[in-house]
Amino acid sequence: MDEKDNSQSSLQTAADLGRAAKAAYRIAQAAAVSGVHGAAAAAVKETVPALVKFLLAVLLIMIVIPMVVFTALPNIFFGYDSSDTASVIHMTEQAMRIGGAYMSLDDFERTQIDSIVTGIAAEYEADGTAIDHIEVKNTMKEDDLLWIIAINSAAYEQDLDAMSAELIQNFCRSTLSYQPSLSLLGGSTSATLEVEIKRIDPEELMEQMGFNEDARQWAGALFETLKDSGALEKYGGYFSAYQPDYSGDGSYSGDIQHGTSYDNDIDISRFVSPSTKNNLDLAAYAVQAWENNWGYVWGTYGNILTESLFAYKKQQYPDGVGNYADFIEANWLGRRTADCIGLIKGYAWLDASTMRIGYAANGMPDYGADQMYQAAKNAGIQGTDYGTVSSMPEIPGLMLWKSGHAGVYIGGGYAIEAMGTRKGVVKTEVSGRGWQGWCKLPYIDYLEVE
Repeated sequence: MDEKDNSQSSLQTAADLGRAAKAAYRIAQAAAVSGVHGAAAAAVKETVPALVKFLLAVLLIMIVIPMVVFTALPNIFFGYDSSDTASVIHMTEQAMRIGGAYMSLDDFERTQIDSIVTGIAAEYEADGTAIDHIEVKNTMKEDDLLWIIAINSAAYEQDLDAMSAELIQNFCRSTLSYQPSLSLLGGSTSATLEVEIKRIDPEELMEQMGFNEDARQWAGALFETLKDSGALEKYGGYFSAYQPDYSGDGSYSGDIQHGTSYDNDIDISRFVSPSTKNNLDLAAYAVQAWENNWGYVWGTYGNILTESLFAYKKQQYPDGVGNYADFIEANWLGRRTADCIGLIKGYAWLDASTMRIGYAANGMPDYGADQMYQAAKNAGIQGTDYGTVSSMPEIPGLMLWKSGHAGVYIGGGYAIEAMGTRKGVVKTEVSGRGWQGWCKLPYIDYLEVE
């Protein structure tokens, strides 16, 4: 290469670096003025393929990773614990909620897979095929989680007001692809249920979502930033308090009442409308679960805890189930069990014509307690559809909520709740129980008491 070529190359490099620096500056300016929505728009506009790698390095240095990946410029990343500016407070709270949803996707994926497998096993058992063993092959890797975050973020252009934890989880749910198969043992009716969870194809997913070239480029840039920077590990601690909790509330030491029967039959004789989903039948369903002393096992929703299902749950949840294995085996094995929100979902997923509990049926999504309450708030009006316990109307079938836990109001000041592993399904007084709110579930009808 001659001197002239060297000179042109140097000038070109300088020009590229200058454009990159200006682009990075504009992105930072856009972020400061209009949050990450502005940053995303500026990045798509400013970035050209030849400079993507360089821009990512600049963005990393300028601490744009948490800004673009976790949706905003929350104060916490810059050392400020509080603000008296309404827009900044709103932006920070939204960012933390969405960041918490992102950081919990790994656990959410596991619980989502668990619910699917539990439902498949129950269907086979109901058809007379005894499941002797359950094997789950999950081929998803961390890259799949990073792509889910990156593609979802690009789809919403980091617009805080358009995103929510509920939408993020719905998106995660839609990306799961699974294939069940059954292997019979010899000539018997016992079988091994195998469920394979497949990896996502990011190109196919972006094609299905109608991404144009700019959106694909932005999603790819976010993915590379997440992967190269280790942002999930670096910033995960910021969002730990905002991650969903699927556990019960077994630490309660107040008065509780247990039922007097032990029956696995689901009694719908007191339902007012078995063909529909309504609050009065939810209350009746919860009452009969209490009367029959249903147990509590994390990740179940009214299923009979068979040997194979129990073995699978211990493997899936070594802490939430495995640590209580001896107690569960002695008290709940062979009986119907549910976790707190599973008590509610089981009613919604019950087909009264076949008496089978399906999965995510009848319009009721597979949400945890916090997500169910948030969905009710999003769909309702404060004071009419949700509110604090002090404002709760006398309507059986309302959902009671406290952080990470849910119960069913049955009227007269009492609730039924799947309290925890060592308590099972119990009856408690609402007063003094620590409930933070009530809501009408948006997935069932609310009828007046006659």
